[in-house]
Amino acid sequence: MAYNLHIFRGDSWWDGADEPITAEELLAVEDVKRVDNISTTNPRTVLSLIVPNLDMYSFGDAIFILEDGMITLATRNDDAAEIIRPLADALGAIIQGDEGEFY
Repeated sequence: MAYNLHIFRGDSWWDGADEPITAEELLAVEDVKRVDNISTTNPRTVLSLIVPNLDMYSFGDAIFILEDGMITLATRNDDAAEIIRPLADALGAIIQGDEGEFY
């Protein structure tokens, strides 16, 4: 099961972004790239799945969605918050998990 981390400017991710993050400022951060499509292949069936762009971006190995002025990253990696911390810092934003904890 994946766990979501949220990057936003405000008090709590479930209250929404007080100062929305825009695509333009996100793309101005070094190493952030827009992701056109994500594709994967099932190794057992060899069937491919392509997910079309849904305002997806990448920062290093992290792929995330920008929606309603907030970034959401689904992860299974315990170190994900530290991986995306430079992104949050560059945006003047904070990182909060689904259960309300701050990183």
